[in-house]
Amino acid sequence: MFNFKKSKLEKLIKFIKKSDNKLSEDDKEKIIKLIKPAIGILTKKMESDNLKIGGSKIGGKPDLPKDISWPRLNDSDLVFCAQYNISELKKFDVENLLPEKGMFYIFIGINGEHNEFSVEQKDYKIFFIENLEELERKEYPTTLKTEGKVEPAEIQYFESLTIPDDENYKLIYFDEKYEDIYFYFYQDTEEYIAEKLNENADNMHQILGEDKSIQSSVVYEFSREELDVSYDEYTEKWGEILKNSKTFSNLIQLDCMDSNTNLDKFGGSSVFYIGLKTKELEKKNFNDLKISFQTT
Repeated sequence: MFNFKKSKLEKLIKFIKKSDNKLSEDDKEKIIKLIKPAIGILTKKMESDNLKIGGSKIGGKPDLPKDISWPRLNDSDLVFCAQYNISELKKFDVENLLPEKGMFYIFIGINGEHNEFSVEQKDYKIFFIENLEELERKEYPTTLKTEGKVEPAEIQYFESLTIPDDENYKLIYFDEKYEDIYFYFYQDTEEYIAEKLNENADNMHQILGEDKSIQSSVVYEFSREELDVSYDEYTEKWGEILKNSKTFSNLIQLDCMDSNTNLDKFGGSSVFYIGLKTKELEKKNFNDLKISFQTT
C-alpha cells in the first residue's frame, strides 16, 4: 500500500474491519486495498483579493504569466474559478503523481441565456503551467461582466483518504455479491471519512484520489466524452464506456456549493470534475484534461 501517514489510514482500516455489515473478512481486505490517498481542501473567505501572488485560491483575480492574457472563448471572457499551486500541496501527494511545482488554472464560460456555466459547449480553459517565475495578477477585463467576478477564497490543503464511488467499476463485484453495496458498506464508510477523518471540511473540493461523485462515478462521463457517445446511445454502448472508463483518473474537484465563494450563482449545487488518462497522469502530462459536472 502507498506510503501514507498511518493515523488516518489505521483509523479507516479499523473502521472497515469492525463494521457490522454482511461483508466477509476477505472482502473487507479487498476493499481496504482500494483505499486511495487524496488531497483535501479547506477554504477561507477573503474580504478582498489580497492573497500573495501565486497562492492557491478560488475566485478573485488570476495570477498568470505576463505573456498569457485572460482567457476568452467565442468572443467572451471566461470566468476565473480557481488556481492550485502544486508546491503548496505537494507534501500531501504521497503517490508522487504531480510535478514538484506549477499551477493548475480553471476558467469556465457562461451561457448568457441562462446565466450559468456552459461546459456542454466546451466553453472552458483548464490548463497547467510549470514555470511560475514571472506571474502577475491580471486585472478584470473591461469586457467582463460584473456577474462574472467570483468572490475570492483562500485554499488550505490537508491529507485525505478516499474509497471508490459505490457505482464505480471497482465495486461492481461487491455490489453484485451483496446486492446493494451502498447500504452495506459505502454510505457508512463515506460518512466516517467525511465526519471523523475530514471533520473540518464540509465541501467536495479535492485533488487526486477516487472521485466523490454526486451521481454515478464520473469516470464513466470522462469515457463517454472521449468516445463521443450521446446519452441516447449510452445503454447500447455501455460495455465500451465501462471498459474505457478504467483508463481514467480523477484530478481535481471544484465544488460550487462552497459557502466561502459564490460559484453557486453559476453552478448551483454542482461539482466540477477534471480528469485525464491514468497513463498521462503517470507521465505528468496535463495537455488533454476532461471536464464533467454533476448536480443534485
